[in-house]
Amino acid sequence: MAIKNILLIGGSGNLGAPVLAAITAEPSLNVTVLTREDSKSTFPPGTVVKKADYNSHESLVAAFKGHDTIVSNIATQAAIEQLKFVEAAVEAGVTRFYPTEYGSIASSDGDIVKEFWDRVGFHGKHEVYLRLKELADAGKIEYTLITSGPFFDWGLQFGFVGLNLKEKKATIFGSGNQVIAVSNLSHIANAVVWTLTHPEESKNKTIRFWSYKITQPSLLAVVEKVTGTKWEVENISVDDYIKTAEEAKKAGNPYAGYQVLQGLIFDEQDKYGSNYKVNDIPFEDDRKLEDVVAEALKPFVN
Repeated sequence: MAIKNILLIGGSGNLGAPVLAAITAEPSLNVTVLTREDSKSTFPPGTVVKKADYNSHESLVAAFKGHDTIVSNIATQAAIEQLKFVEAAVEAGVTRFYPTEYGSIASSDGDIVKEFWDRVGFHGKHEVYLRLKELADAGKIEYTLITSGPFFDWGLQFGFVGLNLKEKKATIFGSGNQVIAVSNLSHIANAVVWTLTHPEESKNKTIRFWSYKITQPSLLAVVEKVTGTKWEVENISVDDYIKTAEEAKKAGNPYAGYQVLQGLIFDEQDKYGSNYKVNDIPFEDDRKLEDVVAEALKPFVN
């Protein structure tokens, strides 16, 4: 089955914008962006936009009709909303659904995945996967899971890999020797397009890939080379960091789940599979790690 008409949900965010650009640049694909009825999001000239009431099954079905594939890029915390997208997609005759997966751990039936999301506190991704698999097993829809590791270029700016660019400080989790697979947003977008143009290779599969394999010390060495300065380093216990975040989550901090997730990714035994073993796409990121680091550091280098 050739994929032709794409409906993109979440086309203006950190990842949505590069995914939209990459799909638009592929001549064999047509893309339409779906937004809420009250959305104020803006898109590049020429972008086809549909609006729908996300709380209305009928409105979603009407918006989905005529599209063979839906790519969802909504936020992790809102991932559970995709259950209604999936049900509407089946009724509308959509062939394939890409849930908002990404991140480090790929959804599966395994107990380790349930444990991961139980600890983080965001169950939406896993529940959506389980429903998609159930429907796929019944022959009602196909799915593709895009699993990229943490967003590298975005994470540099927002401290996810333990760097405070403004203050030139690095937080090293444990020994720092945990290897993690990370991806730039543009590379993720290109991988999405590859799966869309290779539907049989990506049918009902998890597609794992990365831009780079890093450890925190190796990344810090690149950062210090780019800045020409030594950075202040703080070593912290992974277990203590996770424990503090889990306590904050129980106390109602809405962002603490992301801190738990961050700690689990740096687990030194790689319990949750941050160091991918297989790259499922046949090309590498064309951006060099040092160049990406230099770009992120530009506003902070004197």
